[in-house]
Amino acid sequence: MDINNRHKLILDAIVSMYIKDGEPIASQALQDALDITVSSATLRNEMARLTKLGYLNQPHVSAGRVPTNKAYRYYVENIDRSAEISPADKANIKQYFDTLDGDSQRFLSGAAKLFSDILGYTVVIAPPRDTELQFVNFTALKTGRYSVVLVGTTTRGEVFTRVIRLDGEITNAQIAQLNQLLNMRLCFTCYADLDRKYLARLIGELEKENPAFGQFTAGALALMKDANNKAVHVYGQEKLLNTHHFEHNIGDVLRLLADTDALKQVITPKYNGVSVVFGDELPIKNIDNACFISTRYYAGSAVSGTLAVICPQTVDYKRLFLAVEYFAQLLTQSITGTERK
Repeated sequence: MDINNRHKLILDAIVSMYIKDGEPIASQALQDALDITVSSATLRNEMARLTKLGYLNQPHVSAGRVPTNKAYRYYVENIDRSAEISPADKANIKQYFDTLDGDSQRFLSGAAKLFSDILGYTVVIAPPRDTELQFVNFTALKTGRYSVVLVGTTTRGEVFTRVIRLDGEITNAQIAQLNQLLNMRLCFTCYADLDRKYLARLIGELEKENPAFGQFTAGALALMKDANNKAVHVYGQEKLLNTHHFEHNIGDVLRLLADTDALKQVITPKYNGVSVVFGDELPIKNIDNACFISTRYYAGSAVSGTLAVICPQTVDYKRLFLAVEYFAQLLTQSITGTERK
């Protein structure tokens, strides 16, 4: 460590004051805030050293100091993680959480909206990716002369639906036969383990009998694929406009939010617990002032998704850490029915 205990105390105070007020911190203001007997001149010297070490910047010669990304990194890594969310905040959040639609297709998107509205920042929820996901049942219902709705239920109790448009007509008796075929050939098999050559031959044979049969089977495979490549839920992008921090690069941040693959890589936690990544730590241009706070929630013993908050660096990290941890706990409890220890 290149700083001593006094430097740590000063740095913690400067970051906290800047997060609260957003104004450069002068030595006199710092002296008033610190509970130590140190002269203003001594504090100026210490601030100059911290500037030389890369923890502080001085926007103008006569101005105070502002924290750099290096200072924010030091600050978040030394936050007391032993605190717990207050009972009042917990009860308030739980009250709204319990009103979410429990349907598997809408639950995570509703949770992203709720968390974003409560926190006041952009929220991203990446669904769990389970390579062992299997379907336990397929049921098709005829909804029109040339259309069928296929409903599939997974081993996790999730329900996925897909509308299949057919080129030819199909009877209810034929749908019953195809239902039986799907349940025999596709249930209790992981999508990655399906015998593609066999399925291609099967679809070809079915198409000879009736083109609609092949389309029906292809639709079932597409439904299985979709279940393994779920969309990322992003809500509250407009909240990026509520702060001046993104005035110069709002387009770059929005482009990242629209790039699902890149976004997943950025928000995936690097370790257990709450993870923080700053924009300047990523190989992405023009998002150096963004902060990504994320953690995992679980859909099984080893199956996890990601909950993330996108915000400027000048946020109440202690509050967000507690809220994100509690939100992840609620997601885990709702999906698995148990609290993860």
